[in-house]
Order: sequence, then structure tokens, then C-alpha cells
Amino acid sequence: MGSFDGAETCELVGLYLLSQLKNLNINIGLYRDDGLAVTTQSARGAESTKKKICKIFKDNGLNITIEANKKAVDFLDISFDLRTGTCKPYKKPNANIDYINKESNHPPSIKRNLAKAIAIRLSNNSSNAEIFHQAAEKYQEALTCSGYQQQLRYTPSHQTPPHAGAPRASMNLKNNSQSGATTNTINYQETPNTNKVYLRRNNARARRTTWFNPPYSMNVATNIGKKFLTLINTCFPKTNILLKVINRNTIKISYSCMPNVKSIITAHNKSVLAQKNTRAESTAQCNCRDRKACPLENNCLQDSIIYQATVTQKDNQIDTYIGMTENTFKTRFYQHNSTFRLPHKRNSTSLSEKIWKLKDTNTEFTITWDIIAKSRPCSPATKICSLCLEERYQILTRRPSLNKKKNEFLSTCPHRRKYLLQNMKPP
Repeated sequence: MGSFDGAETCELVGLYLLSQLKNLNINIGLYRDDGLAVTTQSARGAESTKKKICKIFKDNGLNITIEANKKAVDFLDISFDLRTGTCKPYKKPNANIDYINKESNHPPSIKRNLAKAIAIRLSNNSSNAEIFHQAAEKYQEALTCSGYQQQLRYTPSHQTPPHAGAPRASMNLKNNSQSGATTNTINYQETPNTNKVYLRRNNARARRTTWFNPPYSMNVATNIGKKFLTLINTCFPKTNILLKVINRNTIKISYSCMPNVKSIITAHNKSVLAQKNTRAESTAQCNCRDRKACPLENNCLQDSIIYQATVTQKDNQIDTYIGMTENTFKTRFYQHNSTFRLPHKRNSTSLSEKIWKLKDTNTEFTITWDIIAKSRPCSPATKICSLCLEERYQILTRRPSLNKKKNEFLSTCPHRRKYLLQNMKPP
């Protein structure tokens, strides 16, 4: 957990483990890396089942922590109690309840439905109205502090609007007391669908939908969604060959939210403090035999950098080129030199094209190298390459004369290729 695809991977592993646990006499469910099971076995039988589960996980190279024979348990955001047959909302003791402010820069639909969504969630996690009102006090206080005037109201689960076309079901919990013993029985009753929406056939083909999620901002007065959908009708008329793939039914729009300022500042401070706390690097920054001949002033072993090459001609005409490398600069420097020497590589970069033009005309020139920025390479967790983004930013702001190819901006990140499954080598 914690990686970009950690949730999906955890669910796949969980489904595989559930298939191995299906023969045990328990009713078990998983949510990501948390699990909950209920059984009618005795205390000794539950301990035996616990050992079997631990063995199954160990056979798959995994570890698990299990607490057995518990009558009450806190699971995610809900507490279950088998002794009373009730459930109630749960939150960690030290957890703070924070909601977005009513005046914040969020889509209106989110702020309009926030209180309603909270009330429905608390109602579904509460067995009765009394439990709901006890738990709703802190949530109501947090909503009021955020500027909302709506009141949280209890809605029984059978009154919650069902999904369109879905049959309604009701669950009645009864307590039967006899001879001092209490037993809980759950009666399930399904009622016919009263909605005027026909159930979808199982063999109906699902439509492939592509979503466009622009960030929302109250400062933007233009109706981005309307303009975008209008462009689809304009650019892809009925005579267009791509109409079957790109049309109003296959392209949808939904606004997204950007990280709040607090999270951005926290991440920045964490990065700055981490750099100050790291010890000085003990590795050498240059391994040139002749330190005076180092192309980067004894810093040729630095990696993940954006560099600039300055070509100065005899008549003082200056041309600049900006590039980046994930490897050490010295490795990239040797690659550039090979494009300057080998004729079949003269068109490898715009810098090599310039050098070969000067060599063809016997024009004298000198090349100097400088590091203008340092950034992080592509990460498979975030799928963001700050190195490529920094290079594009430097090209846009510095306007180097030799960076004029459009593919420098339109090409995909070359650093992501090594993380593709087809390029992974077995251990």
C-alpha cells in the first residue's frame, strides 16, 4: 500500500486469498488490506481457524495479524457489537474532523451535497436514530465551523434512495429474549422494483467512455464544460471518420480538484528540510584524469540534471541548447561527442546539427557546459517525471536558439519505458 497502483494490487491479492479461504467455516470480507470475519464456531474452533488463515498467508509469502474471539470490533469507519446486535459510526480517538470551507475553491455540486452525503453515511452506519444523534454532534460541529448551515438528519437505510433500476431490500433486526438469553435474528425481505427504470440486460455491451477532468476554479468565468462539448460537435461532425470513437456519448467531462495550499506547503517544507538534514555526499563529483579538462568544472558525475550548452563562434555569435539527462552528465557528454564525430549521427540532436554545419564551413567555435537545474526523474509511484517537466520549463523561459523541434514538447517521457512490464527482467 502507498504506491500509485497499491490499492488495485491489494484488491487482486485479496481476491486470490479469499478464493483460498472459502472452504473455512467463516463469513469473511476484505477491504484493501483490512479484513473482517464472523463465525459461529466455539472459541477453540476460532483459534484453530486463525492458525489455518495464518498458514495460508505464510504459504503465499505474506504475514497477517489476527485478533480472534472478539464480540465488538472497530472496522474502518464503523463499530460492530455482536452482543447488542448494533453498529455505530467510528473514528480514531485522535482524528480531527475537517471539511472544505463553504467559500473554498471547489465545484458547487461538492459543497452543495457535502452535508447530505455525510448524513447518509452516518445513517447507514447507525442502527437507530439514537446512535446517529450521539455520533452526529462532532460532525455537525465541524460542518458549522466550515460555514455550512445544513443540519444532519437521520435517514433510515431503507429510506435511502436506491440506485435506479435496483430492487429494494429491507433488513429487520429483532431481539428475542427467553430465559435471560438474547439472540439476534435478521430477516431479509425483498420488495419489487417500483422505479420506472428497466433493469439493464446482463448481455448489454458497455459503452467505452473517456473522461476529461479539468481542474475547477471559481476565478474562471468561462463555462469550460460547455465549450469543450461544443468543440466535439464542431471538430467531429457526422461525416468525420472518428465520430464512432469521439462523440458526445463517449466523451464526458467532470471537474477535478487540485491539492489544497496546506498540502503543497507541507510537501515543500518536507522537501527543503530533508535536503538540510541529509549528510554531505561522500562520493566524488568528478573522475576525470585531468581535472582542468573537466567539461563541467569538476562536477561531471552529477545526475538528474538539466544542462545548457553554449556554442560561441569566432565572430562572437552565440547559440544555446538545453538538454537533460537522468544518468551522469559525463555519460551524456560522451554521447554528445559521438554525435559530433560520427557522420551518421549528425541529425541526432539540434546541437549536433549546428556543430556539423560549423564544421562543414570550417568555422571555429567553442562549447561550454553549465548545469541550470536539478530535478527528480520519473517515479513509477506518481507517474510524474519532474525532470522532463523542468526541461520544458527551462526551454520555454530561456528560449534557447537551438531548441526548435516540436517533438521536444510533444514526445512522451523516455524515462517511463524502463518501468513498463515488457521491459522488466525476471530476477
